[in-house]
Amino acid sequence: MKIYEMEGKRPKISENVAFIADDVTIIGDVNIEEGVTIFPGVIIEGYPIKVKIKKYSNIQSGTVIHGLSGYETIIGSYNTIGHRCIIHGCKLESNVTIGIGSIIMGKTTIGENSFVGAGSLVTQNNNFQPNSLILGSPAKCLRKLTQDEIDDAMNVAKLYSEEGIKLSKNLKKII
Repeated sequence: MKIYEMEGKRPKISENVAFIADDVTIIGDVNIEEGVTIFPGVIIEGYPIKVKIKKYSNIQSGTVIHGLSGYETIIGSYNTIGHRCIIHGCKLESNVTIGIGSIIMGKTTIGENSFVGAGSLVTQNNNFQPNSLILGSPAKCLRKLTQDEIDDAMNVAKLYSEEGIKLSKNLKKII
């Protein structure tokens, strides 16, 4: 993994992360908590403002995460961020799933236990209530999630943390 200091700010990475791929780039004021799994090709830019990734979240391949001046990026606990997402100066509360290829723009909050469908564009200055199913471009809340859907999302986040631990123990580079 490539870790960079920026303007005196260094990333803080828990010793108890599940897995961080060796090609991940982490720059500046970034805080990564225990149980987090970060897959290949992810870029996390903690400048010009802080990025926090809370416990047991997973960030899938090709995602870019960065702050927005005056508005830090916070990824809550037990979140799943799908492949090739852009997370830009926003707050994702706990147990949020962001579908593959989605873009979440600045000054936006996605409430806990919510699901953003694949390919969605969440425009700037939006606030979605907890338990929301959010879809489209521009994204809108279509309905409230059921308890079974909320539980499934939590189980997926836990599974990715367990898989991250397996990767950290068993992944062997061959070339």
